[in-house]
Amino acid sequence: MKYTVWVFPLVRVKVADVEATSQEEAMKKVDESTDFHALLDRENIEFAEEIDCFHVDEENDPEYERSCWYDSDYSPL
Repeated sequence: MKYTVWVFPLVRVKVADVEATSQEEAMKKVDESTDFHALLDRENIEFAEEIDCFHVDEENDPEYERSCWYDSDYSPL
């Protein structure tokens, strides 16, 4: 049997020089205005040494009826 495994690692993305009046405002500004797809290059990301979860699809399952989500300890969610 063959599987497609999607791994959801946590990454740290550095967004520097955010002008704001508070930490909360800085987070909101980054969340609302940052194109994370553009930032996902080797200079701006760093693997956080942690996996959030996995998603596994089985071959010959076009409707994804046997697909399953797992936590980082490989237990079904």
